[in-house]
Amino acid sequence: MHEPLSQRLAQILESNGATGGLTLNRLIEKTEGRGIFSIIILLCLPFVGPVSIAGMSTPFGLAIALLAFRLARGRAARLPKKVGDRPMPARLQKGMRRGGVKFLRLIEKLVKPRRVSWMDWPVAQQANTLLIVFMAFLLALPLPPIPPFTNAFPSYAVILIAASMMEEDGIMIWAGYAVSLGTVIYFGLWAGVIATHLTKWFHQLLRVLQASL
Repeated sequence: MHEPLSQRLAQILESNGATGGLTLNRLIEKTEGRGIFSIIILLCLPFVGPVSIAGMSTPFGLAIALLAFRLARGRAARLPKKVGDRPMPARLQKGMRRGGVKFLRLIEKLVKPRRVSWMDWPVAQQANTLLIVFMAFLLALPLPPIPPFTNAFPSYAVILIAASMMEEDGIMIWAGYAVSLGTVIYFGLWAGVIATHLTKWFHQLLRVLQASL
């Protein structure tokens, strides 16, 4: 049996405490052999709490979407240097070491190899991968702390789907579908607040770009 991902992650973060400079691409290298789904799960762990570190969900959400897209195209699990070779903030590593590892251990107890034939169908694999991309896009939206769980819910969905695909769990993946549906409904309930914030954010971005020209 392979080493539990939670145990491997704890070892990586503990050893990094002395050396520093842990990057996403380095994390991918250190978890070699676990597959791209394990990396996607790792990137979701900082956001499993009701409120996560501000400003981190956008790059991590985009990274997850890129990895899932590369998975759909059969490409290697690696991020562009500007994102993948940038050292991860110490606060982010601390959050992964505390809450993230515990959450991953819970997932490992729930997800088991319960293979069903339809999960091997190319159309099903493509649909599951695209669902991960969509949830990662919701995670990447630059939203304020209120409403809460706007980072957590997409992360839960991505983790459940990715873990189910990694372990071929044809039962638990339905929980991933349910959480994905709940995430869409939750975002719909807060659509007005989200739209207002994104509009203000976009106008601020335009002003910054115009000032830099």
